[in-house]
Amino acid sequence: VTLTQAAGQADPTNSSSIEFTLSANEPLTAGTVTTSDFTATNGTVASVTGTGTSFTVTVTATSQAAVTLAPSGTFGVSDPAGNQTTTAGGTDRSVTYDATPATLTLAQAVGQADPTNGASIQFTLSSNEGLDGASITAADFTISGGGTPTITGSGSAWTITTTASGDGAVTIAPSGSFSINDVAGNAATTAGGSDRSVTYDTTAPTTTLQQAGGQAD
Repeated sequence: VTLTQAAGQADPTNSSSIEFTLSANEPLTAGTVTTSDFTATNGTVASVTGTGTSFTVTVTATSQAAVTLAPSGTFGVSDPAGNQTTTAGGTDRSVTYDATPATLTLAQAVGQADPTNGASIQFTLSSNEGLDGASITAADFTISGGGTPTITGSGSAWTITTTASGDGAVTIAPSGSFSINDVAGNAATTAGGSDRSVTYDTTAPTTTLQQAGGQAD
């Protein structure tokens, strides 16, 4: 028999109900597969369901951490002929439970000149954990003094690039619909950060060269 993370089980997940699968190369007697056959870390074994060669072991997470499942010290499952197996193969027996949204910071990008005469202006969205890139869109940001941004990056670091529309301050802020998910699906609806403005200046200075004040002549 083999004990592993269930097919289709999200990992990490923000659901406290986590599934593992016990599979066999021949049918097992259902009555011999019970919750006492398993031991969980950072969770409790809630139920065992299934028939034949496949059983689902559901664990309820009790901590935001790696929830693992292993055969217990009394593990013993039998086939209909009464042959008992007391060990189980399988290596992927851990699922991370994460129900806390990411902590986000939105700010001027490191290395962004300010003021600048370059129309392409960059800001950075950084996080304390990996983010779901598909949930980061231009609609998450309100930009003043610039156009619709492009977004690039991966994991916990993302760059928001906008093109200045004219001389003056180019600013960014979370929009009213700001909502960005971590990889477990938890939505963050706020972002910290204070340095969110870059001055765009393409106007050459006006200079005057003349005799100094007080210069005898």
